[in-house]
Amino acid sequence: MTFTEFLVIVSGLAIGYWLVAVFIPNARSSRDEDAEAAAERDDGPGRGQPRERPAAWHETLGVDRDASQEEIVAAYRRMIVQYHPDKVATMAPEFRELAEKRSAAINAAYDEAMRTLRA
Repeated sequence: MTFTEFLVIVSGLAIGYWLVAVFIPNARSSRDEDAEAAAERDDGPGRGQPRERPAAWHETLGVDRDASQEEIVAAYRRMIVQYHPDKVATMAPEFRELAEKRSAAINAAYDEAMRTLRA
């Protein structure tokens, strides 16, 4: 394959990608807008109802409060593999949103655990 053939292939792919991006409406952005509109309408818990308290870091990671650093790291890796957004990228938007929330909670719990170990 010569350089000219390679250049023609790459430029054809780039032009094709551009044409698809321009002429096919972005369905994802409309789904995101619908989800944002639904989130704005959602008032959350009613008045007088207690909000759910966030779980402690050791409950989120599934370890004891006095767990060693190795146990915490192992639990974090085990949990994040299940809920990492890259693992659920091809699933429905509801699953992706749940996985993003769960992985954020796992990361926050891990950060808090590491801070308590250093203290």
